[in-house]
Amino acid sequence: MSVMNYEAVKRVTDLTLRAWLRAGSVDKGIGGGLTFVASASAARKYQASWILRYRFAGKSKEKALGRYPDISLQAARELARNNRAKIQQGVDVAAEKQHFKLVNQRKRPCLALRRVWYTRYIVPNYAKPERIESSFIRYVDPIIGHLMVDQVEPEHIERILDRAVKAGAPTVANDLLRYMVRMFNFAIRKRYRLNNPTTGFTLLDAGGTERPRTRWLDCDQLAVLATAMRETENFGRINELSVWLLLALCVRKMELLSAKKSAFNLERAEWTLMSEDTKTRAPIIVPLPDVVLGWLKEVMVFSENSEYLFPARRRVRSRLGKPVKNRFPHVSPDTLNVALGRLTSLEIAHFTVHDMRRTARTHLARMGIASDIAERALNHALQSVEGIYNQYDYLLERRMALTKWAGYLHLLEQSHASAGDLQLDVASDAAARTAPVQRSSASQVLEVTGN
Repeated sequence: MSVMNYEAVKRVTDLTLRAWLRAGSVDKGIGGGLTFVASASAARKYQASWILRYRFAGKSKEKALGRYPDISLQAARELARNNRAKIQQGVDVAAEKQHFKLVNQRKRPCLALRRVWYTRYIVPNYAKPERIESSFIRYVDPIIGHLMVDQVEPEHIERILDRAVKAGAPTVANDLLRYMVRMFNFAIRKRYRLNNPTTGFTLLDAGGTERPRTRWLDCDQLAVLATAMRETENFGRINELSVWLLLALCVRKMELLSAKKSAFNLERAEWTLMSEDTKTRAPIIVPLPDVVLGWLKEVMVFSENSEYLFPARRRVRSRLGKPVKNRFPHVSPDTLNVALGRLTSLEIAHFTVHDMRRTARTHLARMGIASDIAERALNHALQSVEGIYNQYDYLLERRMALTKWAGYLHLLEQSHASAGDLQLDVASDAAARTAPVQRSSASQVLEVTGN
């Protein structure tokens, strides 16, 4: 720059800039590549842009530094000086700015990412997607829901897994790890972040290697459970009925708790579960023993006018002044688990709601119920070749088996049963099986006592 030009640049002041704008459109160099640029329309508003013009790798380039008068002449000169220093270090400052712009455009809150991923990949592929959402709401959202996707670090993943394990849900921790791996892979594909924060985590960092659970409640433990439910004031009759129905009908927790009243035909004493209502997508008609019908009628009194057998306990209308709806139109998946935690007088080893199905299956075997009938009662498919060719539903046999099982549970509910009562039942079953089997006519179904 010549001495004359240098002096001209040095003499540029804020008054100079305003004079240029009054004259109309302007494109004038301030020095060192810093340029003051304004269109005619911008000039009329006394607005302009600061542009840094430079050469990089033999090509002419420019970078917008900001707007005048928001950025003063002095501030623009300082920005230009800092950018020229980076250019001398081999940084293409215009390309760098474009990169950060793209990154910022792609920034997403974790909560928004989870909702998009859930809607796209979970809802269409899972029979009960709300169970997965419930796990995220309980364990994941409180830790990373408020963060941007690119702010999540491995330490956050570790906290989520520890949270689930400490809550006594190691299997949920394992499931969450698998889901988060997939969710953050989705974030990488969408370029919301460059790496997966779950990389390096294994099941050993979550709930550990999964082993089949073997927990079930024997006769004495069922009697203790019955007493605890009856004597715990804040447990509630509706929770007690939930437990008895889950045990008596051998169904999964949310198959019952999300059931609609319209699925129950009390006159025929049947409950129809469609394919979309079951975890395995296998429809089934569940026979309803007389004892169960009594419990169901009592539950329906509690449910009042709701279409659900177990409607949501609390109606959420607003939160923080904003209108919201309940996450579930029926009772929450966590409600019964929380209620069982109130049984402080329950002096038996810890058990989960799912252990009730194993309890029912084990007691059906103790009562002498044939394996194929008991397996169908749990809506399990028969194995191997028999499962392909034997399509019989065992409805009558299941009705007889569940009637016997529900009768025993009713004795427990009324506090009339003990461990010895069931032993007597098993003995009587064994005697009955030695008696001749009477076959009905071809139009009737074979009746089996205990089998």
